[in-house]
Amino acid sequence: MDPWLFPLVLVAIFIGWLLGRWQPFRRSGDDDDSSRFTESYARGLNYLLADDSDNAIKVFTDLIEVNSDTIEIHIALGNLFRSKGEVDRAIKVHQNLLARPNLTRRQRHMALSELAGDYLKAGLLDRAEKLYREMIELGSNPRTAYRRLLDLYVAEKSWQEAVECAKALYDMGEADSAVLYSQCLCEIGEEAIEAGNNRLARKSLEKALDIDADCVRAALLLIQLNLNTQNLTAAKKLFQRLVRENPDFLGLYIDPARQIYLGNEPRVYQQFLQDQYRKHPSTQLAMALLEDYARNDEIEKARQFLSDILHRSPSFEAFEFALRFLRSNPDHLGETWDSLSTFFKSLQKKKTQFVCSRCGYESHAIQWLCPSCRNWASMKPVKT
Repeated sequence: MDPWLFPLVLVAIFIGWLLGRWQPFRRSGDDDDSSRFTESYARGLNYLLADDSDNAIKVFTDLIEVNSDTIEIHIALGNLFRSKGEVDRAIKVHQNLLARPNLTRRQRHMALSELAGDYLKAGLLDRAEKLYREMIELGSNPRTAYRRLLDLYVAEKSWQEAVECAKALYDMGEADSAVLYSQCLCEIGEEAIEAGNNRLARKSLEKALDIDADCVRAALLLIQLNLNTQNLTAAKKLFQRLVRENPDFLGLYIDPARQIYLGNEPRVYQQFLQDQYRKHPSTQLAMALLEDYARNDEIEKARQFLSDILHRSPSFEAFEFALRFLRSNPDHLGETWDSLSTFFKSLQKKKTQFVCSRCGYESHAIQWLCPSCRNWASMKPVKT
């Protein structure tokens, strides 16, 4: 069955109601015209019953005149065209509505919003942006206009404009606007770090944390900025707060912990890994701890810990480490170990590390903007 049949049936019912109650299409005393309208309406219904939505839409479009009684029907038909991928026809319907001088303010705003949606669907982003800006100026559903503009700017990676839209939504008290706002600020901060603009990066990231104190991404970027500028004390302080208040992302904290502690306080780094593994055991923490034991030539600690891991929670990563670790034993040298190590590494790269809490999208690396459902900060680590 055509998926657009049900909404088209609703349109047909509305048209039939108008024909029966007001008969807005009949000129006074013209029974022939009335008969033609009735016949056309019946033909449209027959197309619906035959599951032929294309011809049904054509009949109903030709049947109804644009007047104050049929504005909503034309808008509904235009939306059907857009939903079916016939964006050019949707644009024509909605442009025709906007060209009429007898629209009420509400009707004009409705047509304006739908035409902007047509342009967005057609990829005419400049036109869509202009209409959404016009909606904001007119006070016509500004929340929706800002939301659509934000989506548009995120797709274009126009982060300064995206920040302006996110801020407007935040000021309106929109749900999830704090996350949107802080993530857009993080985009600016990340680009600024790469460009060496530390002042802009710090300003953006500190603002992101003011807006959303739980923004893990902003904290990690600000830690990296402090490390880049040799501000170890500030990096350490922020890192300790991050670990304390957001322990769910410990796998992402290992690298900054290594940068903060390993050079000056190697024992503190190992103690950090041991403490966190006891509280929140995970494969990533276990591997970091094994690597640290090996780096410090603490062979017996590594053997015992590895044996415990392989017994209680075996993983590809642990087996791959075991292969490398056992190469030091002459009885286990050979190409077989290298082949197996490569095999396990290839499996490790494909392993799901993060899952979107909104749509279930899986990824081996953190994605702050889910590529599937386009929600910010919805990716969560998989507990292993």
